[in-house]
Amino acid sequence: MKNPMNMNCNGLRAGVLSCLLLAGVGCVNDRGNSGGRIDVSATTEAELDSAKVLPASLVEFSDQASRRIVQDLVELPRIRDDAGRVTVILGDINNKTGIVSSTEFEVVTARLRNNLINSGTAKGTLRFVERRARMIDLAAREGVASDQVLADPSDYDPATTYALNGDFYRIGRGETNQYYMEVQLVHFASNEIVFSDRYDAKHSTKD
Repeated sequence: MKNPMNMNCNGLRAGVLSCLLLAGVGCVNDRGNSGGRIDVSATTEAELDSAKVLPASLVEFSDQASRRIVQDLVELPRIRDDAGRVTVILGDINNKTGIVSSTEFEVVTARLRNNLINSGTAKGTLRFVERRARMIDLAAREGVASDQVLADPSDYDPATTYALNGDFYRIGRGETNQYYMEVQLVHFASNEIVFSDRYDAKHSTKD
């Protein structure tokens, strides 16, 4: 008669061996997901179980918005006809979702900025600057410069300066949440919204 303990050990060794053989795609967990590296555009079961906006939606929105900004802004007469480059400041995040941290939405604006800075189309037309408050805090902590040096230029020309702001909202109905995400480029001199792009995302945590 076979020893049950030996059978259990053999089964355990077989399971470990199977995981090692499948290391390239990860060992499958009890929910059917493979461990290891996951493509940023993929959505896992754990993410589907959350009521928060899906990370893949945030990535898709930031990429979509940056493409449209580059396409549309460089054709605006106010920007296209300016003798020099216009200044774009990464502005405020208006997070009205109630359940998603502003840090997650900051990923959207950071990704937007990165895409825009590295766009060949925008390089000759737009310049992107960090918020002065952040640079002053960093300089004070590291002893890099005085306020007088940081204030160069002391003031941005409102006629050629814009703020890139974001608004994020949620409509919740039971286990279903709809998210509305929008970015706007606002002209300082006139408060005019010269560009806006939106993105809607909806998902349910119910199977």
